[in-house]
Amino acid sequence: MKYTGRTSRNINIKALGLLLCILVASYGIIKAPASDTRKLEADLRKKQQLINEEKGKKVDGTSTLPSQSTSALHTTVPANNMPADTGKDITIKKHFVTVIGDSVFLGASVAFQQQCENAVVDAKISRQVVQALDVAKQLDKKHKLGDIVIIALGTNSNFNSKSGQKLIDYLGKDRTIYWIDTYGKHLDIQKDVNNTIQRVVAANKNVQRIYWSKEGEKHPDWFYQDGVHLNPHGEKKYARFIMQMIQSSLD
Repeated sequence: MKYTGRTSRNINIKALGLLLCILVASYGIIKAPASDTRKLEADLRKKQQLINEEKGKKVDGTSTLPSQSTSALHTTVPANNMPADTGKDITIKKHFVTVIGDSVFLGASVAFQQQCENAVVDAKISRQVVQALDVAKQLDKKHKLGDIVIIALGTNSNFNSKSGQKLIDYLGKDRTIYWIDTYGKHLDIQKDVNNTIQRVVAANKNVQRIYWSKEGEKHPDWFYQDGVHLNPHGEKKYARFIMQMIQSSLD
C-alpha cells in the first residue's frame, strides 16, 4: 500500500493526539491522589491539633462527666447545620461516651461530636491497639472514661488477642464496649485484624462489634483514594452509622 504525504501527516496528527490524551489522563491519575493526600493530611493535622489542645486543658479531679463546653473536640455548630434530631438518639445521649481511635476516627471526630455532643474523643494518627491500654489509663486518671467506650483501632497493624484482652480487662465489665472493625479497599491486614477483633468480642459479653467493614465496602464514594480514610461526605456518613449501630443496641 502506498502512503501519500497527506496520509502520513494525518497518521502523525492522530498519533500525536492519542499521545496527548494518554499524557493528560496519566497526569490526572497522578495528580488526583496527590491532591487527595494533601487534603487528607491537612484535615487530620487540624483535628489532631484540636484534640491535643483539649488534652492540655486542666481537668477538675472531682468531675466524672465532661460538660458540653469542655468535651474533647467540642465545636459550636449553627442550628441550621446540625443533623436533624429525629429523637432516635435520645438513649445514647444519656450516656457518657469515650472514643479511643486512630486516624480514621480522627477524621470523623468533629462529625461524630456534632451528633454525640458530650463524647470524649481521643484519636491519633498511626495509633495501634498495643498503645490503647496506656491511652485508657491516662483517660481514666482524668476521669474521662465513660460508661460506653468505643474502640476504633486496627487499621495500622494487626494485634493478638492477648493485647486486645488486656485493654478490655482494664476497661472492666461494668462498661459497654463497642469495637469498630477495620475496612480498607487495599488493606492487606483487614481479614486478620477483624478475625482478632471477633475473637476478643466472642470472649467478652460486654463487648460488641460494629461491622464497618460491611458498610464501608458498599460506599466507595465515601473514601479518599487510599480506600481507608474518609472524605468529608464519608466522615458524616461514618459518624451517623456508628451512632445508629450503638443506638440500636441500646434500644
